[in-house]
Amino acid sequence: MSARAALLAGLRERSGGLGLFGLSVLINGVVSLITIPALVAVAGADAWASMATGQSIGASFGVLTIFGWGLTGPVRVAMADPASRPAMFLDSLFARGVLLIPLLIVQAAVTFAIVPHAKTVAFLAGTAMTLAGASANWYFTGEARPDRFLLLDTLPRVAGTIAGVVLASVSGMLLLFGVAQLVGAIVALAVSCRVIFRGARLDVRAAAGFARIRHSLAEQRHGVVATGMLAAYIPAALAIIALFSPALLPMFVLADRVGKFVAQAVSPLHQVFQGWVPAASGHELRRRMMLAGRVMGGIALLTGVLYTAFLAPASELLTHGQVDFTLAAVIAFGINMTLTVISPYLTSLGLMTFGRLRTISLSVVVAVLSTLAALLVVEALAPDQAVWALIVGNVLMTVWQAVELRRALAAPAGLTPDLTPNNPEAITVSAGSPGASVSLR
Repeated sequence: MSARAALLAGLRERSGGLGLFGLSVLINGVVSLITIPALVAVAGADAWASMATGQSIGASFGVLTIFGWGLTGPVRVAMADPASRPAMFLDSLFARGVLLIPLLIVQAAVTFAIVPHAKTVAFLAGTAMTLAGASANWYFTGEARPDRFLLLDTLPRVAGTIAGVVLASVSGMLLLFGVAQLVGAIVALAVSCRVIFRGARLDVRAAAGFARIRHSLAEQRHGVVATGMLAAYIPAALAIIALFSPALLPMFVLADRVGKFVAQAVSPLHQVFQGWVPAASGHELRRRMMLAGRVMGGIALLTGVLYTAFLAPASELLTHGQVDFTLAAVIAFGINMTLTVISPYLTSLGLMTFGRLRTISLSVVVAVLSTLAALLVVEALAPDQAVWALIVGNVLMTVWQAVELRRALAAPAGLTPDLTPNNPEAITVSAGSPGASVSLR
């Protein structure tokens, strides 16, 4: 069997996971959609909007709770010896647990200050989103176990959501929905931990030590900078648009929402590659990385074309014609969509596999700041062209990261990444050391 045939055969063996990862995305999406009308009917639009706001706040704090492991975790797990993986997750769990309590306190203060109605419900539902930052979904992606991802993480959360809808509908109490969602999140984390730690030999006392926790958090500094900047980017961009061109805000918000659904739809393929590519080494690693790049590049181009073609009709359907897109706007958003889809391949798969976490962090910071600066300038001079300003950072980041990945693939030493602490760009994979896309939309 030729090397190419063997490569494709290995990928086909993993392709079964694509359906399970996709099923997780589909279930989450469908349940989220059917939840909205059910809860509005129970509690009214104002109470539902307040709860949804609390969930959005909680999701933002969830990004802080996961502290970069969503970006760095899958590749680290895939590259690690299976026997050392439970200890890696334990380290991350203690580190994120230390962050969780103060973040929940701040989240409560923000929620009760901002949300106008159903404040307690909003906080409980938001806490379920925050707790997602402590989940094991990135771990299951890295070990290429979409079955665990679905059964241990997705289904308990979905079950909590469905139970909450039923309880709220029967009782008329929206509070029960928030409680059920939180219980679902706790159950998901508990059963995931039980399966991951079953049969593993772990030094819990050492993992709970202050020095170990501090080391785990310090290792994640580049990852949390990248994910934190991206979490702040969309709200900041929308705030600028709302301030200077409020009439354009619905167009940008709708494009962002539709774009998120599209990105989620293609994420299962990326998850398969995250568990398959980094598990190799040497020339096999290069072949897998290049094959993944060709596949993801083709998918990105196709996605961008389809997004461009159907964004305006989708807006007509979803908003009853109240949000219009010009031809120039849909082309610009389509370009951004293409770059958004290819970005996870470059970052959380490509550069992460070769330990270029600092490159990811720096490129994201420069891209976000340059995009916001360009947006401010364009809003001041030509507000109707604001959509093109968003492309500045995405193009800069994509080219920068693509060049760095090409260099890593071309360097013979890069085929066996240096994972020692002496490498300033290194990631450390060991039993004593401690998954998310990186993109501008």
